[in-house]
Amino acid sequence: MNFNAIQSEKDIPSDAKILQPLVWSLFLDNKELRAQNALLRKAVFGPKSEKAADTNSEQTQLEGLFEQFPAENKNSEETFVVVKPHTRRRNHPGRNAIPENIPVRREVFDVPEEEKHCACCGRDKVMIGEVTRDIIERIPAQYEHIIEVRPKYACPCCKDGVAVAEPSLRTPIARGLAGLSLLLFVIMSKYRYHLPLYRIQRQIYHESRIWFTRSTMVGWIRELCVPLERIYRAMIEEIKGGRYIHGDESFLRRIGNGEKSRSAYMWVYRGTTKVPVVVFDYRENRSGDGPRSILKECKPGTYLMIDGYEGYNDAIRKYGLIAMICMVHLRRQFIEARDLGDHVEYAKKIIKIIGRLYRVEGFATRWKFTDEKRHALRQRISRTIMATLKENLINSGFIVLPQSRIGKAIGYALRHWDQALRFLDAGDLPIDNNPTKNMKNMPKTWINKLQLSRK
Repeated sequence: MNFNAIQSEKDIPSDAKILQPLVWSLFLDNKELRAQNALLRKAVFGPKSEKAADTNSEQTQLEGLFEQFPAENKNSEETFVVVKPHTRRRNHPGRNAIPENIPVRREVFDVPEEEKHCACCGRDKVMIGEVTRDIIERIPAQYEHIIEVRPKYACPCCKDGVAVAEPSLRTPIARGLAGLSLLLFVIMSKYRYHLPLYRIQRQIYHESRIWFTRSTMVGWIRELCVPLERIYRAMIEEIKGGRYIHGDESFLRRIGNGEKSRSAYMWVYRGTTKVPVVVFDYRENRSGDGPRSILKECKPGTYLMIDGYEGYNDAIRKYGLIAMICMVHLRRQFIEARDLGDHVEYAKKIIKIIGRLYRVEGFATRWKFTDEKRHALRQRISRTIMATLKENLINSGFIVLPQSRIGKAIGYALRHWDQALRFLDAGDLPIDNNPTKNMKNMPKTWINKLQLSRK
């Protein structure tokens, strides 16, 4: 029955056969809306960490704790030790350490000459010490006008053979007025400290009385994109040359000139070479065009760690990549079910089984296992844990509603089960996508406040 057809109380059917599926559908919709509302409230007001105290741990059990202490011998004679009185200095919270590379300037503030003579006997006082205090000052930026001179030489008799030195490398912009330090200041202020160009423009003017228009600074940024584009492409090639790649995407709001904000996405890719390379790729949508463009010409057989989003599937099939599923994302499905009260004990059981995998990984990391030893450890212990996890996913012990939160969690895990087992193939493969998640959280301030405008 169509819900839009019900306009009043009289339109509600009285037949139980029609009313029962109607009420059941409303119940499921209401449960899903309540779950979404609870997750939204948790995301806004709740803790961000997914860690939970292990109430079953032996360290948190109080039973039998006091019995472990030795019994007190009441018959033993009491002995006393005389302790000399002493004073103890109160702990000071301390100050931040001052780096040694900061220039130091010593300023002496001496007493007047008349106070250097003793008022009683008239003799000169002797310096017995000094009182020091550390002060940190900030020196405002200094601007320097450099006139670059390149003499020209030519033969007075011939018209050919003019010699002139090559331009210096003070600025990467041809015929540009801004030096390298000024360009770095503009780039860092806009893209690291989120300042719009009009504020940078005014700050430069207040410090130097030099007025650069915003169109001029936009031109600087446009010119810098040419050499930076080559570096960006080299970073992408470095990422594609690794054995596996981390991939993820993050939602953000795009603010334009005189228009409403739009939805956009920042895709992040992390390589696995000796020096990890991270590339951010801005896209107007969440389609598969981004992964297809970045992962193009990637070596077949490269592992790609993702969270199961379907936007990567086309690139995986087209370039012969091997998909891996983030174990943290798989565990989060059951954490949400636990927090929403949907089969709490079962969700805790699954979370605990996944926790065993991380204890194995932590043991290998703590003892600095090689890739071969970690692979052997995974085959010996982690594979058994994964078999236990699948057994509990298939045989839950209760009727699983596909639309319930726990049903969605079980369905997600079983749909991506083959990808979840991929970390067992070798010891150097990751178990989750945390390195990329951390890279996303690091620039979270500018991801949430990104302004792609000329302000």
